[in-house]
Amino acid sequence: METVTTTPPPPVVLPRVLGPVAALCVVVGSVIGSGIFLVPARVAHELPFLSGILGVWIVAGIFTTAGALTLAELGAMMPQAGGPYVYLREAYGRLPAFLFGWSELTVSRAGSMATLAAAFSRYFAQIFPAPEAIGGPTWQAIAAVSAIAIVTAINMLGTRGGGGLQVVGTGLKVGGVLALIALPFAVGGGSAANLAPWLPERADSSLFSGVMIAMVGVLWAYDGWMNVTPLAEEIRDPGRNIPRAMVLGMSTLVAIYMAMTLAYHYVLPMGEVAAANDPNGIENAVAAVYCKSLLGLNGVLAISALVMCSTFISLNGNALTGPRSYFAMGRDGMLPAWFDRVHPRFQTPANAIFSQAVWAIGLTVLGTVLILVPPPKSQTWLPDFVTAAWTTLNKKHLYDILLDYVIFGATVFYMLAITSVFVLRRTRPELHRPYRTWGYPITPLVFVAASLLLLGSMLANAETRMQAIGGGVLILLGVPAYYLLRRNPTPAESAD
Repeated sequence: METVTTTPPPPVVLPRVLGPVAALCVVVGSVIGSGIFLVPARVAHELPFLSGILGVWIVAGIFTTAGALTLAELGAMMPQAGGPYVYLREAYGRLPAFLFGWSELTVSRAGSMATLAAAFSRYFAQIFPAPEAIGGPTWQAIAAVSAIAIVTAINMLGTRGGGGLQVVGTGLKVGGVLALIALPFAVGGGSAANLAPWLPERADSSLFSGVMIAMVGVLWAYDGWMNVTPLAEEIRDPGRNIPRAMVLGMSTLVAIYMAMTLAYHYVLPMGEVAAANDPNGIENAVAAVYCKSLLGLNGVLAISALVMCSTFISLNGNALTGPRSYFAMGRDGMLPAWFDRVHPRFQTPANAIFSQAVWAIGLTVLGTVLILVPPPKSQTWLPDFVTAAWTTLNKKHLYDILLDYVIFGATVFYMLAITSVFVLRRTRPELHRPYRTWGYPITPLVFVAASLLLLGSMLANAETRMQAIGGGVLILLGVPAYYLLRRNPTPAESAD
């Protein structure tokens, strides 16, 4: 009887539909979201002196630029969907790669979407106040969920549509930020006297703690710098366009952030900037205080519209890039086949995009519940540390809860992805490298050292510990999930 052999179908490949401008706008548009409009107040609250404030922004800019310069080599060398997932798979194997994708879905990427949606909702509520029948936190949660749903639908309907929205939106919000920077010179506000004090009143152990708390917020403002690499499979001429997008994008971002920070402090005294670190009422946010001082009440509405636009475009960037990791995992058999299905009409990884949105909405709802439901005041079956954490989170805004949760998980895997360059230069020297990391090996080592310092500080600090631990626990749950969800065994297991 003749044996009929069947050839397995070729792997699904996403079409290359994004050009160099779209790649650059993914970097810039994903990063400029809510951070630069809110985080400077947190920095001034922790470090109420200008040299410390500028130092944190410069150090974080160097840190993220070092990561971008390193990741650009990997993205140009292996232009496949999934970005860091692919680099970790090639350098360390399937389990670490799976844990990255798992972390993206449960902590980093979906958490970023939830955080951005929370910022969007704060400014949305300023323009469209909550109806009397609906409380403020509930109204903001509805706005946040709606924003996530809209960008998800756009990106499910076509990569060109999501990329086009990213280009147009990035142009609008970069123009808006540049207008904010020029505003005090156009209307005649601000004073060099507001740039004081330059040095701290005293230097003690609390100074280091303040630096690290401020650094978490600043790194959130820079988060998104690696978003272009998961799209590498859909970018034309990735060997050239990915490095250019990352280098030019980070240079643009550092310059804009430094200029915007100086503009805030030029217009507002240090105490007013620090006082804007207030979760109660968006009119107290630093960007709103800045615009109000220059334009009056109309300035608050203007900045609310700008930040709504900015965070919405950053949300779109996350919906555009993150699902490519889950799609790549499904294609490798490390997630159910449902994840690697490409929509027959729209040619998008629609199921992966939808899955990310569902979890981001879940995080938004959970964070809102922690705020709306007060912790128990009497003795309960809950451990004391859980009650204490609940009490702390209940007093925070949804944005702040999610921010710390995201940064810990993201930093762990960003660091591992960067170390892949060392491994792959040794194990895969034959691979074509259109771009090689500037300053290697110092550049990636700077990123790794700073990552370890930040992670240790977040675990040591009571204000960030619980969110960091929560994100870490979810990452560890990825180990049993790996064995439960994978469809294809490793080559070694197949031989057994």
